Amino acid sequence: MSKASILFVINPISGASDKDDLDRVIARFCERNELSFDIMKTTGESDAQNIREAIDQYQPSIVVAGGGDGTVTLVAEQLIGSTRMLAILPLGSANGLASEFEIPEEWDRNLKLLLDPKTITIDAIRINDEHLSLHLCDLGFNADLIKEFEREGQRGKLGYARSFVKKMANRRAGRFRIVTESTSSRHKAEMVVIANASRYGTGAVVNPRCDLSDGLLEVCVFKPLPWYKLLALTWHSFVGELEDSEYFAIYQTSEVTITTQKPETLQVDGEVIDAVTEVHAKVIKGAITIVVP
Repeated sequence: MSKASILFVINPISGASDKDDLDRVIARFCERNELSFDIMKTTGESDAQNIREAIDQYQPSIVVAGGGDGTVTLVAEQLIGSTRMLAILPLGSANGLASEFEIPEEWDRNLKLLLDPKTITIDAIRINDEHLSLHLCDLGFNADLIKEFEREGQRGKLGYARSFVKKMANRRAGRFRIVTESTSSRHKAEMVVIANASRYGTGAVVNPRCDLSDGLLEVCVFKPLPWYKLLALTWHSFVGELEDSEYFAIYQTSEVTITTQKPETLQVDGEVIDAVTEVHAKVIKGAITIVVP
């Protein structure tokens, strides 16, 4: 097998971990294994264009996204329709897609996946004809939580936990209409998730019917519940038995339109988009090839 050429796209401000030695670790690994490589850093300005230009110039066989879910999706967007492989180096506060595939966070273990890549081809979801989701997109509680997390300027899992506790004390419900290819329903809900994957980076399962390659997305509805039922719902979530809860509903479809009575915060793969009153989502079958353990 010919040696891979690898482009590393690193988000230097993702998460709270110290990345001072990361360039050196990457260089040492690639040189020891005789791999051709280049490293670029995101800046928050024209990142998509800069990544495309780096790919065109360097022509890598593997592009490594080093960051959280937002960085992974940013890089993946530039690879849709190509034969290049996407690898994930989890560096974010919540590394949901990496957790989904049990991709190691330890740098040395992670980089070894590049030596003889094992891959899986997965679907993606196009949101409002503009945004790409590989992982989870949602309206309501979690989107508000991420917005609070970003507003507070916090990084890392501890900061995320602080925001979580704050939002839990101020839960609210909205009204949603969900129209799939075969159903139309109305719900009062605290959160509606458009899911490609099964769980958040915390390990909480929100999509018990997950199959990343089946050409379908899941719409997961979390209904209002009294505080004394939270523990039971959390248990159902972590053991993958949400469908046993009366406060949960799920729909499978390849396309869905969700409308809201009032504007709801929308987040896509960890990135807050805006407050919206309508979301259209459609599956892109076999969109991206990912390096997995």
